[in-house]
Amino acid sequence: MTDPSTSHRPLDGKNIIITGAGSGIGAATARMAAAKGASVAVVDLDSRHAEMVTAEINGSGGTAVALTTDVSQEAEVQRMVDAAVQSFGRIHGIVNNAGVIVTRSLVDTSLEEWDRCMNVNARGVFLGCKYAVKHFLEHKIKGAIVNTGSISALTGQMGQSAYAASKGAIVQLTRQVAVEYAATGIRCNSVGPGSVRSAVLDSFLSSQEDPQAAEIALAKTHPVNRIGSAEEVAGANCFLLSDEASFITGSNLQVDGGYTAA
Repeated sequence: MTDPSTSHRPLDGKNIIITGAGSGIGAATARMAAAKGASVAVVDLDSRHAEMVTAEINGSGGTAVALTTDVSQEAEVQRMVDAAVQSFGRIHGIVNNAGVIVTRSLVDTSLEEWDRCMNVNARGVFLGCKYAVKHFLEHKIKGAIVNTGSISALTGQMGQSAYAASKGAIVQLTRQVAVEYAATGIRCNSVGPGSVRSAVLDSFLSSQEDPQAAEIALAKTHPVNRIGSAEEVAGANCFLLSDEASFITGSNLQVDGGYTAA
């Protein structure tokens, strides 16, 4: 019988950047990637949360560094990649996961709220892709990019004009990056979570008149009749980062309990 402690792990030898990794899906992905053998740059706007997740990974025998980054700022994203390279030598993958949500009707959405969603969600993913690809090309690395989409990228949602637009942009940008760089061995995919326990979901529910009733109603919109876990999305992210997904690029993998199939 093979000793599990000595068996191959699918992310062994990979150095991965994960944004929005201080909580929710990002934190779950960082923990899982480290458990699967990766060295992880835990990136978040909140330095305290990034350091907590990093300490947890390192304390469990993994390898992680904490980085504080505003992904909407180009200079900061460039510094993020440079800092990860300084820590690990090379980067083999990135999960562009940092995001914000605005829950407001179209006519009540302010320009500032629109810009915030587009700047963090769409621009942040664009910048993460840009500087990861530059690194991959410079060092001839067949890198993997995973971008966080949403059910809102594919379906209309009440009160999510800004958020849905930003997530739709991510899914199409993913296809574009995949096609542009497929010949170099760089892969780019997106993962579209349904309703998953995370800071974004908490923010949405807290904006509702009756958060508990809203959560029950939300679960019923998914054919599996429940809210997902961050770990279920993390599993998809880690698969797409690994060489097991070497023939997959330009895809959008919906991890949504059947929501977009219904």
